[in-house]
Amino acid sequence: MVGQTAWIRSLNDNNRFFTRLNAGGIFTSDFERVPPSLRFFAGGDNSIRGYSYESISPLDSSGQLEGGAYLTTGTLEYNYRLTGNWWGAVFTDAGDAWTSSTPEWKTSVGVGIRWESPVGPIRFDIAHGFENTSDDFMIHFSLGPEL
Repeated sequence: MVGQTAWIRSLNDNNRFFTRLNAGGIFTSDFERVPPSLRFFAGGDNSIRGYSYESISPLDSSGQLEGGAYLTTGTLEYNYRLTGNWWGAVFTDAGDAWTSSTPEWKTSVGVGIRWESPVGPIRFDIAHGFENTSDDFMIHFSLGPEL
């Protein structure tokens, strides 16, 4: 089961807020039979920026990512119009993919630039994941609407 919601609210022509929440769960008595493609992974452009794509999940006995039975991620973002179709952004993301009874929340903060191009929004972000020991900062580039 998976659910997602997002909310964008403009205060005026130059200020807007964006928030997103994703949650999911696999409810089975035999999780080992669930294929990795159906398990949950977090991290990346539309999840927890500051972490590599799908780099957050429980590890198997050999130290490899195996995917979780549960997922929760959330975003809080503020955008300010710089000029014309250009916006600046500050954000924080948090969440985890886990199988045990207690998640180990990962958090990140970052800044970005948004351009409302003729073909759709283009986003460029630089983020730092606080629990990410392999990278100091991650660069994220994405195309398309936030919702």
